[in-house]
Amino acid sequence: MTTRKDRDKLHTQIDQLNNAELIVVNRFVDSVLASIRMSLRDNSWLVTRSWAEMFITQLKAHHALQPDPLSRKAFEHAFNASCEAAGFPTYPSKSMIHRFFDTSIDLPERGLINLSLKASSAQKMKEDTIHISKLTEAAWIQDVRTQAERYKHIVELFEEYQQRTNLIMMLRAFSDEHNILKYELTEIPTSIFATVNQLNISQAQAATIKLPPGASSQDAIARIRVDRSDAKITVTGIKKKYCIVHGLWRIPIVLQHDAHS
Repeated sequence: MTTRKDRDKLHTQIDQLNNAELIVVNRFVDSVLASIRMSLRDNSWLVTRSWAEMFITQLKAHHALQPDPLSRKAFEHAFNASCEAAGFPTYPSKSMIHRFFDTSIDLPERGLINLSLKASSAQKMKEDTIHISKLTEAAWIQDVRTQAERYKHIVELFEEYQQRTNLIMMLRAFSDEHNILKYELTEIPTSIFATVNQLNISQAQAATIKLPPGASSQDAIARIRVDRSDAKITVTGIKKKYCIVHGLWRIPIVLQHDAHS
């Protein structure tokens, strides 16, 4: 909670700015005061009013000086700051011990949960399916020599992933011809990987593995790709109907380069 003293201090600091600094501060203020369209999920366990206020402020501050969507790292910072503002203690992961998740948050009713945070602004993203270009690294991919080894590693990796990670939170940024960015915050349950242990050795050799195993293209919930060249796991074609959209934000990206010069 800011006080009158805080506001007076800010006024004094503004009076001390040179012209270049004043231009930057003006851009930030214009961006923070901009009207943003948003749509939030009713009764979201995450996006409370305090969470939403901080997150949208983080988005505005980010776009005050540059038009590019939030990167994954920037999303992590914005997400953690929003959780703290909502009163959810946050514990960012800083160790390879926590290789599958990026942050943990302590929720009043759910306790401590581990989240993998992802962000994408790739071209030609689909509205109804989600693509995760890198779920996790998998160094073993380049070393396996037999079909049985590949099968064993895939099943064990996804079992461990589900044990350590409660859910994936993904921020997708869609742009249009009117210079508008639409941010979509979606919860992807790790239960989409629950049927990996039903694979057989033959199915585990496919370049793209459908989940559940043997499902038709129409019925597949998601698809796994084992990328040998980059030693990573990609997940594609995740059907959004199995996920939860917590919020949508539409932000006009207009940098007023000449407005205060």
